Amino acid sequence: MELLRLFALAATAALASSAALAGDTGAVSAYGAYNQPDARDWVVAHAFDTSPASSLDQVVRQLSVAIDRLSGHRPPKTLPVIHRVSHAELETYVCETNCAIKAWYKPGEGIFLDNSLMPESNAFDRSILLHEMVHYFQDMSGYYRDASPCDRWLQRELDAYAVQNRYLGAIGNPHRVAYAGNNCHAAGVMNDGILRRQVFSGATRDIDAED
Repeated sequence: MELLRLFALAATAALASSAALAGDTGAVSAYGAYNQPDARDWVVAHAFDTSPASSLDQVVRQLSVAIDRLSGHRPPKTLPVIHRVSHAELETYVCETNCAIKAWYKPGEGIFLDNSLMPESNAFDRSILLHEMVHYFQDMSGYYRDASPCDRWLQRELDAYAVQNRYLGAIGNPHRVAYAGNNCHAAGVMNDGILRRQVFSGATRDIDAED
C-alpha cells in the first residue's frame, strides 16, 4: 500500500513538472495532465478533426472555423445553404455539357454538391466543400468586389485553392489541388467571368518536394 501511495505522489509531481515546463501554472490534478481546456481551443482543434461527423451541418460548422484559422476571411453571420444534387444536375447548371464538376457555389442560392461526395466521412471530399465555402465567405466579405467580374472570379478561385491546400496540409492529407485553367480572359468566359469548362473538378495531384 505504501508503495502505491509513493507511486501516486511521484506521478502527481511529474505531471506538475510537465505542466510547468509547458508554461501552464494552473492547478494540476492527479487524475489528469492538463487543466480544463478553454472552450475556444477545443473548437479550433475540433475544426481539423477528420473523424466521421454525425451530420453535414456539423461539417459545415467545423469548416467555418478552419477557414477562419487558415485565411483572412472571417465567418459570416449565417452559414451557407448546401444543396445535394445529382452529377447530371450540376452539369446542367454549370457546364451545359458533360464535365467533371463536383461542386459549385452560386451567389444568393448556396453551395451545390455532387451527391456522390461524402464530406461527413471522406477528408478530401470535406476539402472540396471547404473550397466552395471559401467562395461563400469571399462573397459575403466582398473580397475583390471592385475588380472586374472576370478578374474577381479568377482571384477568388486562386484564393480558394490556396486555402484548400492549407487545409489538406493541416489535416495531413497527401493530396494537393491546383488551378489548371487559363486566366478568365480566355475564350468562353460568360458575363459573370466564369469559364464554364474550368469549374472545380476535385482533381488532385501528389505533393511535390517544394509543397
